[in-house]
Amino acid sequence: MSGTAGTDPTGNGPVIALDHVTRVYEVGDSEVRALDDVSLRIGRGEFVAVMGPSGSGKSTLLNVLGCLDTPTSGSYRLDGEAVEALGEDRLAAVRQRKVSFIFQTFHLVPRMTASRNVELPMIFAGIEPDERRRRVEEALKSVGLGHRLHHRPDQMSGGERQRVAIARAIVMRPSILLADEPTGNLDTKSGQEIVDLLKAFNVQGLNVVLVTHDPGVGGQANRIVRMRDGKVESDGPSPGAATKGGPVGGSASTGGAGESRHPDSGDARNTRGEGPPEGDPT
Repeated sequence: MSGTAGTDPTGNGPVIALDHVTRVYEVGDSEVRALDDVSLRIGRGEFVAVMGPSGSGKSTLLNVLGCLDTPTSGSYRLDGEAVEALGEDRLAAVRQRKVSFIFQTFHLVPRMTASRNVELPMIFAGIEPDERRRRVEEALKSVGLGHRLHHRPDQMSGGERQRVAIARAIVMRPSILLADEPTGNLDTKSGQEIVDLLKAFNVQGLNVVLVTHDPGVGGQANRIVRMRDGKVESDGPSPGAATKGGPVGGSASTGGAGESRHPDSGDARNTRGEGPPEGDPT
């Protein structure tokens, strides 16, 4: 695939296209091949679950897709643009407006209300105050928290905090939502409510890529990509794609979920090959 920058003028190409991507970290005298020759296409409007054991490369893949990390080799095209050819300003704009993250551990600012937490990315983007207030209310209402605008995270349940995080993720109107173990810290009922929200936003056109250890969560996506040892082991429709139902297991997951850097930081990428982020990067 060509490395020439530029968007797909037809809008019919895949929103995500990886070709032979590797990500190698140097750890002492050793090399850790977190991604090993990964090729992947994700079409517009898809809901894809990425599954696999700890250390399989799931979170590293998500960081590459979100432009928080760069491949050691290979090509990544996002909406037709060759990511490796983008300058820092353009990458910051992509992270700010095209791709959003939610994490297992929410990453809310404890002293701020739900409204202020959701407003933060818009402040960084320079959006006018009146527009910010309108979008904040709209986003929180869309996740069922219109009555909790002025509550702080410590006044909310875990499920409510994750819904605030989702509102913050969608308030910039991204085309792609990357979710790293979003139900890992939640009970079964709250976890299912989060999955139902992700499915509802997907139906409205948001691309969702979700990393999970939980088969009850992954089985509700339309497609499952299974990883092992940095490679794509299998890729196909979810067994539950036709019904998209079933309870969430609600298991607390380990292996680095929630360790990713916050996407609101414009210089968040790990561009060095000196070792993975703290914890299990995959």
